[in-house]
Amino acid sequence: MENKHNHYCIILAGGAGKRLWPVSSRELPKQFIDFFGLGRTLLQQTYDRFAAFLPADHIYVSTYAHYTDKVHEQLPELPYENILPEPVQLNTAAAAIWATWHVVMRNPEALVVASPSDQLIQYPDRFREQIELGFDYVASHHKFLAMGVRPTSPNTAYGYIQMGATLLDGRVYRVKSFTEKPELEYAKMFEESGEFLWNTGLFMWSGTTMGEFFDLVRGREPHPVDCTARQELTFAEEIDYVRSTFPSEVPRSLDLMILEHARQVAVQECSFGWIDIGCWGEVHAAANRDADGNAVSGKERVLFSGSEDCVVALPDGMKAVIAGLKDVIVALKGNTLLVCPKNDPDAIRRLINQAQMELE
Repeated sequence: MENKHNHYCIILAGGAGKRLWPVSSRELPKQFIDFFGLGRTLLQQTYDRFAAFLPADHIYVSTYAHYTDKVHEQLPELPYENILPEPVQLNTAAAAIWATWHVVMRNPEALVVASPSDQLIQYPDRFREQIELGFDYVASHHKFLAMGVRPTSPNTAYGYIQMGATLLDGRVYRVKSFTEKPELEYAKMFEESGEFLWNTGLFMWSGTTMGEFFDLVRGREPHPVDCTARQELTFAEEIDYVRSTFPSEVPRSLDLMILEHARQVAVQECSFGWIDIGCWGEVHAAANRDADGNAVSGKERVLFSGSEDCVVALPDGMKAVIAGLKDVIVALKGNTLLVCPKNDPDAIRRLINQAQMELE
C-alpha cells in the first residue's frame, strides 16, 4: 500500500456551468448550488467525499479567481492557501497543471487525483477503495490513470474510452482509443461492444508523470508553469507568477489533453455509482422522481397533472402547477424562465447558448 502522506486531491471548480442555465450562471455556477435539496452544494459534496479519507490540507480547490470567496464561504474548513485562483476561465487543463506544480513544490513525491466538482457518487465506500487502488497504481507506473465506468445508455454527451490489454487484475487496462461525444450511431455501437467505458473526468497521476508528459509535448499544450521547477515562492509570489504566465487563449480540457495521448494513459474500470451533473437531463436522472417520472430540483412544491418525465427547478418556497407536459424542462431563476424539451441535449445546448448571448 502506497504511503498515504503522498496522496492529494485537486477539485476543479472554475467552470461557469452554462448548460444548467438559468439556475446556474456565471455569477453563481452549478458547483455552488444544491440541486437536490440535500443541504450541501455539489462542491461541498465533492469535498466531503475526499475529506472522508484525505486530510483537509491535502485537498486543493482550483477555481476562477472571481469565485475564491464563494469557495471559502462554502468550505471554511479548507485552508485558504488551498484555494488556487485561476486568472482566467480556461477549462481544466491549465488549472490542473498549476495545481500539480503547487502540490509538487510542497511534496516532490505527491500523487494526485483530479476531480470535477459537479458529480454525484452513489457508493462512497467503493469510491474510496477504488481511488486508493488508483493511488497505488500511479505510484508505481509512469502513466496517467483515467477512471471509467460501464455505459448504461448510448449517451452522446460523454467521452468513450476503449479498453485495450489488461494491465492489472482485470481492473486496469491500456487505453486503445478515445472518442469524445460521438454521434448516436457510434455511441450505440460502443455501448453494445462491451469494450468501452464512459470517461468520468476523474484522473490520477504522480508529479513526476506530469513533468515527464510536458517534457514530451512541450510547445503543443498549455503550460502555465513548469511542473518540475523547484522554486521557493511565497503564496503571493506564486499567484503573481501564475498571473504573468497563465495562457489566455487556450481553453483546453484536462480530458482531451490526457486522453489524446493514449500511450501515456491507462484506464481503471470503476463501479462507484458515478452520475455527472452536466445538463438538465442529468439532473432529472439523478433526482427523486414520482411515479410518472417527474423530478423536482430542490424544496419547491409542484403539483403535476397529466405530465410525464419533466424536471422542474424553481426558487425555494415557490409553488407551481405543471399540467399536460412531457419531457420538458421548467427552470426559473430571478426574472429568467426556461421552458424547453428535455430529450435533445444538443438542441438544448444551442438554445441556451443563444439565450445567454441575446438575453443576458
